[in-house]
Order: sequence, then structure tokens, then C-alpha cells
Amino acid sequence: MKRIIVTIFILILFVVISGGNVCAQEKDMGKTLIVYYSLSGNTLAGCEVLQKGLEADLLEIRDLKNRSGKWGFLCAAFGSLFGRLTRIDPENPDMSGYENIIIASPIWTGKLSIAIRTFIDRNRFDKKKVILYTTTNAAEKEKYKEKNRNLVREKGGEVVGYFQILARKIVDDEKILRTIDEIRLRP
Repeated sequence: MKRIIVTIFILILFVVISGGNVCAQEKDMGKTLIVYYSLSGNTLAGCEVLQKGLEADLLEIRDLKNRSGKWGFLCAAFGSLFGRLTRIDPENPDMSGYENIIIASPIWTGKLSIAIRTFIDRNRFDKKKVILYTTTNAAEKEKYKEKNRNLVREKGGEVVGYFQILARKIVDDEKILRTIDEIRLRP
């Protein structure tokens, strides 16, 4: 079942990126860059699957502020809630060789992580097809997804997809965290 889910997910991304022409050659599709921030490893786990399936390049955005531990996460969550930005590395990566950008982020308080919002704020996505990919503990409401899409649109990007993976699952009527291997959707 997991293999089917992974295959369907990658096929959907392929169709979205190729504009519906699944017979398009890779050179016609353009190169794909996956830009991600991952505090716990959940977002990275999904990105590694995408990287292999799409043969994409992977770029980690690092928050230069220490977000480890409960206090670090709490500060990040409040910063996210109030729309703060942070110092990141790289701040302005060269994306000129890419037609397709997948931006991957955890969701905190209904918003993209501070590091990814900073990345979007500091860059332009003109003539780029952008897919937002998020990991979250609860399904995102459409109004929050639209706000996240608008961040990219305001920077010139064409948002062609939005995908999320829930980092929690329900077992015996209880929500429990998925393991990194479950998020990777290994068969």
C-alpha cells in the first residue's frame, strides 16, 4: 500500500510539473529544485523520497537561530504566529537553472516555518512553477493554504500544486506521531 501511495504522489507531481503532458521529456520539463527546512526530520524524509523519484536537486535552508529543544520550538512557533522572519543560509540561492521549485516546510501555527517564509520573502520566483509541500500534525484549512500560496505568488511564482503529509496518524482513536520511515513511505 505504501508503495502505491509513493508512486501516486510522484506521478501527481510529475503531471503537475509537466503541465499535464506526461510524455514530456525531462529536458522539456526543466530541472527541479527541492528547497526545504526541517526541524524534526519529517519534512526532510518526504523530500528525500521526492528527490529520488523526480531526480531533483535538494537544497536545505538553515535557520541560523538555534531552534532546538522545547524553548527553541516555542520561540519559532510564536515567531511564526506573528509573522516574524529569521536569518537563514543560504539567503539567496541561485535558482536560475531551475524551472520547477518545490518548497517544503513544516507548518507551525497554520503557517510555513519562519525559515521558509524568510526564504520566500528574500527571493523571486518569476517564471517558476512552484509546488508547496508541507508536513503538519493536523490537516491545514484551505484559508491557510491560500495564504501560503499567496506568499509565493507575491514573489512572482506560479503555484501549480500544494501537498501535505500528516506527521500524526490515528491508532486506536489516539493521535500518535508517525516514524520517519513511515513519512518516507518506504515499501
